[in-house]
Amino acid sequence: MAIYEDVARALETEIREKFRSGEYLPSEIQLAQRFSINRHTVRRAIDELVQAGMVLRQQGKGTLILEHSLQYQIGARGRFSESVEAMGHHPEARIIGRFLHRADQLLAQKMWVEPGTEVFRIDTLRCIDGKPVTLISHYLPKHHFPDLEQQYRGGSLHALLEARYGLQLTRKQGLISAGMPTRQESLLLQYPRNMPLLKIRSNNLCTRTGVLVEYSVSRSRADCFEYKIEPRQNPRTEGDSSS
Repeated sequence: MAIYEDVARALETEIREKFRSGEYLPSEIQLAQRFSINRHTVRRAIDELVQAGMVLRQQGKGTLILEHSLQYQIGARGRFSESVEAMGHHPEARIIGRFLHRADQLLAQKMWVEPGTEVFRIDTLRCIDGKPVTLISHYLPKHHFPDLEQQYRGGSLHALLEARYGLQLTRKQGLISAGMPTRQESLLLQYPRNMPLLKIRSNNLCTRTGVLVEYSVSRSRADCFEYKIEPRQNPRTEGDSSS
């Protein structure tokens, strides 16, 4: 990797972790001194960030940091609040709907239950630093949580399931797609209807028993998130020549 690419990656990490939109990067001279490189290499590194839409050069002012998306890791644990707090932001979950109904054929197939099973559906609006960013519909079999409707009052649902019912969840699979928002989704997320939402459909299992405890569908603003997926690497055994 070229030196300017290394510098660009280092600056990208700092922008995500330490800077806010509207702030300015240090000057090219300061960056050149810091990385022990010439200003031409600094400019090439900043060019990478400009092309990525993370910064904007302003003549006579410097390099402006634009509003950037958060890297959200898609892993085995699906705790929105925990992940956002780890990035240094304040998460909030507001309940916008509660329903109890019987699973039809399609929902039953997704939840690995029999059609007609009673299912809680809880819709939440997730905010980061007061900004609405994600809608999540949680589907949970009632027989696992007969009093869930009274117990859950907002915040991290998965934290409640662990504290109240002793269930720690693991994401078995997550299907990622994109779709245009409905009118209601657009209003709740304060997001234009001509821009796509990022959707994740997840099957979350009890870590101890392997039983499906929750099926969830999240719809997130595409201008707020980048999904990061890090597949597990299976070490090769000695003599394994497969590619």
